[in-house]
Order: sequence, then C-alpha cells, then structure tokens
Amino acid sequence: MMTTGRAEHHDVRRGELAAFLRSRRERVVPEQVGLPRGRRRRTPGLRREEVAQLSAVGVTWYTWLEQGRDIHVSAQVLDAIARALLLDPNEREHLFTLAGVADPAPGTECATVSDPIRTLLRQLEPIPACVQNSRYDLLAYNRTYGNLLCDLDSLAPRERNCMWLAFTHPGWEQG
Repeated sequence: MMTTGRAEHHDVRRGELAAFLRSRRERVVPEQVGLPRGRRRRTPGLRREEVAQLSAVGVTWYTWLEQGRDIHVSAQVLDAIARALLLDPNEREHLFTLAGVADPAPGTECATVSDPIRTLLRQLEPIPACVQNSRYDLLAYNRTYGNLLCDLDSLAPRERNCMWLAFTHPGWEQG
C-alpha cells in the first residue's frame, strides 16, 4: 500500500507541474522572448513548440512534461525552461520543487565560477574578459567587459545572455 500512496503523490506532483508550466507559458507573449507574434494564435502566450525551441528540447518531450507524463527531467533542462518562461526566482524555485530536482543555481551568484577565476578576471584588467556557459549566459566578467557594450551591472542576471543582448539591446546591436 505504501507504493500506491507514493505513486499517487508523484501523479499529483506531475499534475501540479503540468498546470504550473501551462500557466506560465500562457502569460508570456512572443514579443517578450524575441519571437514574432504571427497571425493566428489559438492560445494565449507562447505555444508549446516555442517553449521547446527556446529551451532547446524536443517538442514531444516538452509536451509530455506539460501533460504530466511520467518522464524524468534534468536540472539543465529545467533551467532552460525557467529561462524560456521568464520565471522569477520564486517561480524558478517552485518549478524545481515540483519536478523534485535540486536547483543547481538557486538565485545566487553562479557557483561554477570559482574565486580563482574571478581573481583572474580582475587581474586581466584593462583587457575585457568574461566567462560564459554553453547557452551564452554571462556568468562572470571584469569591469572592462561589463562596460564594453553596455552597463551589464544595470541588467538583471537573467538578462545577461550574449545572444539575447545581441538581438535586443541597442548597445550590443551597434557593437
């Protein structure tokens, strides 16, 4: 009987995760994430295909996640989905909790950039230098880089993405 209770708990949690993802997808309009609105939209907000594209996951896989199917999701995929849906730190925490996955970067400075690397960035002054991840998120940078194309410190950490800035920020478009 314990197994049945545990299975029911996971079913409820998957259902809550599915509802949460749908609600967050519906509130983000395409223009907020750099996509054209298009003509006919049957649903409010983003389409599942658009979230999958922005998160770099398969459409079928994302659809199954949003349908509450019993699939396993990694922290990296959840991070990508959180970014695609423009989740704030509280929503991000809720997403990871519902998925039952530990958040590798719970709203703090990126743990993958060590203190020696940060020291090296400072020592490279006045040469601009930065550390990026595979999604072009700026994880750390020195003062010169931070002021090269715009004031990076004035941007929210979730907005510090080179690809995003290249297409949306006037200072980067000129650079």
